[in-house]
Amino acid sequence: MNTTTNSHAVVIGAGIGGLLAARVLGEHFDRVTVVERDGLPDTPIARRCVPQARHAHALTARGRAALEELFPGFTDDVLGLGAPSGDGQSDFRWVFDGHRWAKGTSGVHLLLASRPLIEWHLRNLVCALSNVEIIGHCAAIGIITDPRRHAVTGLALSRKAHRIADDALHADLIVDASGRSSQSQGWLEPLGYLRPEEEKLSIHLAYATRRYRREATQIDGDLGIGVGSIPTLPRGGLALAQENDTWIITLAGYGDDEPPLDAAGFAEFATSCPAPDLGDLISTAEPIDDGVRYRVPTTVRRNFDPAHLPTGYIPFGDTICSFNPIYGQGMSVAALEALILRQCLLADSHRVTDRFLNTARPILDQAWEMTCNSDLRMPFIEGNRTRRARTTNAYIARVHRAAATDPRVGTAFLRVISLLARPTSLLSPAILARVLWANLTSHPPNEPTPRPTNVRLN
Repeated sequence: MNTTTNSHAVVIGAGIGGLLAARVLGEHFDRVTVVERDGLPDTPIARRCVPQARHAHALTARGRAALEELFPGFTDDVLGLGAPSGDGQSDFRWVFDGHRWAKGTSGVHLLLASRPLIEWHLRNLVCALSNVEIIGHCAAIGIITDPRRHAVTGLALSRKAHRIADDALHADLIVDASGRSSQSQGWLEPLGYLRPEEEKLSIHLAYATRRYRREATQIDGDLGIGVGSIPTLPRGGLALAQENDTWIITLAGYGDDEPPLDAAGFAEFATSCPAPDLGDLISTAEPIDDGVRYRVPTTVRRNFDPAHLPTGYIPFGDTICSFNPIYGQGMSVAALEALILRQCLLADSHRVTDRFLNTARPILDQAWEMTCNSDLRMPFIEGNRTRRARTTNAYIARVHRAAATDPRVGTAFLRVISLLARPTSLLSPAILARVLWANLTSHPPNEPTPRPTNVRLN
């Protein structure tokens, strides 16, 4: 994209998506300003406006590679800040569909940093760029366009983070990384622009998270546990080793299976999950906080049509697609979008929004379909269970069963959920043969006793 002298780009939101967008924009604009309604702490702590940051987050291997491409040395920096790392299969315990995966060496390396640490470090790196400024306690109020309402020309602001505009910034380009609660479509509608069509899935998911002291000998030195829910027991959880010798343990339940926050209820819920590992870990770990809750009533994908957007406006990250966070796709998809945005800005074209949305669509399609199909396994979630979705879920159940005895099948699935391989790779002749053979020769493990889903533990 050709930019003029004194060109200026503005980013709405200083979360991970906004920071990554600012990093790329800094290569093409004379000035980049990031506006954030929240305060920006000097230490790696969760911000008030990012409540989901207090829960377990996974940075996939592909997401980490994308961050490394944008910020060379990022991995070593975060390791130096104390984040653990390890192989996603040999150093982890995975239980899916009630099947405990066989251990193996996958070559999929995971970086186990907390969301606040990742965001804090990225913010420091972006702040170090000479042409980028991040302004905290500054709320975006509205988009300003030219008289014909064809192109953005600025952003109205409230420097006191209120709802009344008291300032404005000129902008040649605006990237909206304000997330699923983005207000920009409400601002654009009075200007004659249609709201995007939305796909929604009501999942009624509830999180509860507590942190614990970590001892190197716990769970035989493994770095994490992931226990997936099953249709007859719609609850599970994730434990991850983190910086500062801590565990973060997030439990999740659909519908009425909402995990309690109190220590006893939290431990009981963990023990009742489709594998006892989380409960076993909690029984030996020292708690260091009282826990926090987060609810996700729906997942949302907005299908933006570039023809219904002003020139110079780009939706980004969760503004486009807000996934079920239990699958750990959000940070990694934002990183991949940043690489796509970089490619689009390199082109000698002013149709950046069109090019960006079209190029990002296949990645979003893959991640959205994977997460929605997984959620639709729960019989009480309302949604369109297409023949393809039913067939996919039936095959994935067999993949998990095969992974209990064949580590190579587990590796193949781990590469898919780490965004290193396409879902179709699970249908390659080699993997398909292994899945079929394992399902013909293995015996199903004892599944956990279903608990009525209309009974709360808290």
